[in-house]
Amino acid sequence: GDISAQLNDQTELEKICLRIKSDRNPSVIVWIGTCTTEIVKMDLEGIAPKVEKLIEIPIVVARANGLDYAFTQGEDTVLAAMVHRCPEYKNCKINWKEKDKQFEVLNKEFLFKESQLKRFDLVLFGSLPSSVASQLNSELKRQSILVSGWLPSQKYSELPGLGNKVYVCGVNPFLSRTATTLMRRKGCQLIGAPFPIGPDG
Repeated sequence: GDISAQLNDQTELEKICLRIKSDRNPSVIVWIGTCTTEIVKMDLEGIAPKVEKLIEIPIVVARANGLDYAFTQGEDTVLAAMVHRCPEYKNCKINWKEKDKQFEVLNKEFLFKESQLKRFDLVLFGSLPSSVASQLNSELKRQSILVSGWLPSQKYSELPGLGNKVYVCGVNPFLSRTATTLMRRKGCQLIGAPFPIGPDG
């Protein structure tokens, strides 16, 4: 509904989010602010923490200004906003023993020498169906590369840790804002390849 005409934006947003929580029980809710919210001076960033505390579900605010906004730009905007909610790499509890087990399996299965295995944190960003993401993970494993995380992740609580020791690579060609945010805000190292795998990757 049109909540911009209501007397109390926060109250109306609370009602909508509570309804969403009851119907869907999502792990995260994304508010996309269009030019309308800009015109009526709706403070989504200020309201979000209050509603988030009430409904106990994380709320990500993404600004998508413009009358003609393609779905690709929408994905880029939401992912860029989600970058700010990712934990710092240094604060992540990474299970290196589990990673070592995966490397051992790779070593036995594909007869790679330990020196050939790529021991770094690689985060892929971009929305893909779960089946496609699994296939990509498997293909990269065959090339002795382990993907340490995805943005977005399957669950909000599993967002990858980001920092200057993390390499990132986009799986879609239109995620320039997300790539810029990852580099400037989180200090990640961008792998500038048109595709993660293949002749140009």
